Amino acid sequence: MRLQNNMFHIVRQDDTPAFDIALHADHVIYRAHFPGQPVTPGVCILQIIGELLEEHLHQALQLCQVKNLKFVRPLSPVDNNEVTVAFRHIDTDGDTVKTKGDITAEGATFTSFSIIYAKGD
Repeated sequence: MRLQNNMFHIVRQDDTPAFDIALHADHVIYRAHFPGQPVTPGVCILQIIGELLEEHLHQALQLCQVKNLKFVRPLSPVDNNEVTVAFRHIDTDGDTVKTKGDITAEGATFTSFSIIYAKGD
C-alpha cells in the first residue's frame, strides 16, 4: 500500500534529492500507534523513504537491505507535522540503488538511514 497522499503528502520538492513532507495526523495508523500520543511507526518511515526515492529517481524500487536505520527520536505528526527527508547520497550502480540520508525538522534529526534497493521494472 502506498502511503503518499494517504498518510503523508509532499509539500515541496525541487531538483535536489530532498522532500518536505506533511504527515497526516488523522490517518488511521496514528489512532492505533499510539492514541493521544501518535508516533510514526518505523515500518511506515521505511516505506516513506522508499516512495520518495522512487519519486526522485522516477523508477520503481524494491527494498533489498537495510544497512542502518537509526530512530534517533520519535516522529510525531502532532509535534512535527512537516519534516524534511533528505537523500545525502544516492549511488545507482547496475541493478541496485544505494542511499544514505536523514529525516529532520527544525534542526532535530529523527531518523538516519542507509538502504539498498533493487531497481524494478
